[in-house]
Amino acid sequence: MSTLAIDIGGTKVALGMVENGKLIERTQIATPSTIDVREFANHILSPCSEWLEKAQNIGISTTGWVKPEGITSINPDTLPFPQPFALHREVERTSDRPVAMLNDAQAAACFEFKSHANLVKNMAYVTVSTGVGGGIIIDGKLHKGSNWLAGHIGHTVIDINGPDCGCGQNGCVEAIASGTAINKVAQATINPTISNIELFELARNDASAMAIIKRSAQAIAVLCTNLKATYDLDLVVLGGGVGLASHYMELVDEYIQQKPAAFRVPITKASGDYDACLLGAAEQFSLSLDNSNAQH
Repeated sequence: MSTLAIDIGGTKVALGMVENGKLIERTQIATPSTIDVREFANHILSPCSEWLEKAQNIGISTTGWVKPEGITSINPDTLPFPQPFALHREVERTSDRPVAMLNDAQAAACFEFKSHANLVKNMAYVTVSTGVGGGIIIDGKLHKGSNWLAGHIGHTVIDINGPDCGCGQNGCVEAIASGTAINKVAQATINPTISNIELFELARNDASAMAIIKRSAQAIAVLCTNLKATYDLDLVVLGGGVGLASHYMELVDEYIQQKPAAFRVPITKASGDYDACLLGAAEQFSLSLDNSNAQH
């Protein structure tokens, strides 16, 4: 099976051809700034017109709250889609291919579960990137909830006196641990033009830079232990640009190990590496999940 996979993030859109679960071609573009659904669809399909001729279907994974009617932005600071943004329907109309769409972390959770299905039944995929998101697998099945909200773990509150979050709450994990959050602190306290790549490089020898990263890692550790307490997870899989950064997972694990034994949970890096969400987009067509997991 040949699937055109599209992964939409807050800053970039990854595109790839996936054949029988393997990513064989890949490219990426900046996330379009337009909020017109037709323009957005045309923009993301234009770099892969040759792939589209070979694709039997199209799988989309995207940041945001994905419901049958389209994408809704819980945190408009990450990606300000109008509500609902029926991208799947526009891509299907434009491409004349079947289209399935899931939240990006939910899709990645489906892909990552394949690598661990013989060992675990309950796991979470946690992405630390522009935002913080998750996908929850319970008894071997993706848990979405009746309103498709399950997995939006970045908007669980861990500090009631914490910073404002774009979702309207205070002290969300995303407002403390995300790439956007740590960059905001770094630019305010270290250098107004510093990037997160530069921050991680600086942290090798700079205590103030390391303190910003440690605060993020500690917040993700609290999130993981909360998930353990809530779902009795067997495993947490960590991904995303920040989550996969050098030594970040080790910091998270260090904080997890400081918690009481009942709340500790094993963590591992995503087998799909930086493309777990992209591979998950294609996985919608091959997993034995019921058809309600995909938006058509």
